[in-house]
Amino acid sequence: MAGGGHVREICGHWGAGGELHWMLQLVELRRPEGVLHLPPDAAHTLAGIGGPQVGVGPGAAVGLRKERVLHYAGAFLELRRPQLRAAELSRVLVLSSVPARATPALVFSDLHGAPVLPDDVRAIVVRSGRVSAGGSTATAMEALVLPDEAPGEGGVSGLGVVADDARVLMVVG
Repeated sequence: MAGGGHVREICGHWGAGGELHWMLQLVELRRPEGVLHLPPDAAHTLAGIGGPQVGVGPGAAVGLRKERVLHYAGAFLELRRPQLRAAELSRVLVLSSVPARATPALVFSDLHGAPVLPDDVRAIVVRSGRVSAGGSTATAMEALVLPDEAPGEGGVSGLGVVADDARVLMVVG
């Protein structure tokens, strides 16, 4: 990320020839502004998941807060933090997908106990609390990447997902 921050790829799906179907990235903005290069042939969905609000686009015309989703078009994503801001990082999830190949969505949810999840959940990003599935556990600002097909009953139900008062963002579809 040009400017001041970090970008981490969480998960995604590519075709046999390496063509992008979808990709989920975490952007952590530390400084007043940053620019991220995005796949040009993809549609993008942004979700604010932590820290101060960020302005999105040229001139930071649109504000993105925690627990909000915004659709974005363009090959460059400009993010700006307010002049007066808290010391913590601004965190944004970026879901890029090529509509002809995949159409995943970002869904905020609160999970408790043994929740019933859609069969097409691809990843769970834990914002607070704890989520366990398939022998792995994720806590705040960690992600569980789920297999395309879980052993047993198929889909997510075969993983035995258990949540402890978790606020999450799921990639579905």
